[in-house]
Amino acid sequence: MNLLVLGILFITAFILQYALTFVQMSSFKKSYAELRRKGRVVIGRKKGAARAGAIVMFAIDNNDKVITGEAMQGVTVLARFKKFDYFDGIKVGTINRDDCKAIRLSSSLTSAVLDGVVNYKTISAGGEVEMEQSPFGKLAKKLKFN
Repeated sequence: MNLLVLGILFITAFILQYALTFVQMSSFKKSYAELRRKGRVVIGRKKGAARAGAIVMFAIDNNDKVITGEAMQGVTVLARFKKFDYFDGIKVGTINRDDCKAIRLSSSLTSAVLDGVVNYKTISAGGEVEMEQSPFGKLAKKLKFN
């Protein structure tokens, strides 16, 4: 009987996680669409496992200056995007760690901002941003017998 209860709790938790992730992804799509209407969008991310992760998005103009930005930081799927206007008017390629320290950003937000700058520079130079593999992808790669 206890195994049945545990199974039901597991399935309920899985469904709740899926629903909250869906809501969070909807928030991401809405924020991205709003920024995209204003200009090109630069995205930076910092994955967090046990610590808070962060995503930063900047809308930039034709001169590569930040028009506006939004950021999401948190450990759970309850995190939402908020206005992030610290870098408005600054050329995105010139943002550095000292700028982030000056406004006292958290380490995860700093990493996300700097990742966005690297992504911007890579794309501007004609390169391609490589996506990091998921934990399951890394495990599958290790288990392959080639």
